[in-house]
Amino acid sequence: MKLALERVGHAFLGRTVLDDVSLALDAHETVAIVGPSGCGKTTLLAIAAGLFDPLSGRVRRAYARHAAVFQEPRLLPWRTARENIGYGLEVRGVRRRERHAIAGRLAEAVALAPEDLDKFPVELSGGMRQRVAFARALAIDPEVVFFDEPFTALDVGLRRALQDLVIGSARERGYAALFVTHDLLEAVRVAHRVIVMAHRGGRLAGMRAVAEVPGARDERTIWQTAEAWRTGDPLFAHVFDVEGRA
Repeated sequence: MKLALERVGHAFLGRTVLDDVSLALDAHETVAIVGPSGCGKTTLLAIAAGLFDPLSGRVRRAYARHAAVFQEPRLLPWRTARENIGYGLEVRGVRRRERHAIAGRLAEAVALAPEDLDKFPVELSGGMRQRVAFARALAIDPEVVFFDEPFTALDVGLRRALQDLVIGSARERGYAALFVTHDLLEAVRVAHRVIVMAHRGGRLAGMRAVAEVPGARDERTIWQTAEAWRTGDPLFAHVFDVEGRA
């Protein structure tokens, strides 16, 4: 086990956001979290990643390094793509030549062209910026990666390509991942398990395992699984009822 949240609770300004939430993330496992807007998905991820402490319960981490990829790339605008990818390595004291070599390899891995490495974020498309952010996360060789709706703002084709990068890199590098998304198809595509949050009360409603492993499912299987859950599984009914009324 790489990560465990045990009876975690949290509130903002007296409003309960999470209540008695427990979940575990095993080594080499990707777990997706879905639920309607405002149910506490991002708060749960932030607590898991150590961005702030819960008001109750505890988080146990059995790893040395983690990284995060957010909905916004959060790149340093005054640094090139190469420098952004290597920023975490620079903080750790890795020499410039080695940082640049690692950045070059990772840029190729996430399908960035060599000439893109010398561009500043403003010169990159949204998809390219997100690729840089993903490469930056991988640069520190994390054991766990936290994804907070990282592909929401991208078009369908690009979103699919980056989902495939997540699946492939998780398999090759062996990291575990916690992946927050509002897209059930995305959850079924990238995850081993899907956790559903209740639309109120800050609790987990339940969990479903996905057949086969990420990367082995064809598009028909992914679509059929997501559609069966969406239309016939009571666990998911509240998610789409609430979102449909929003």
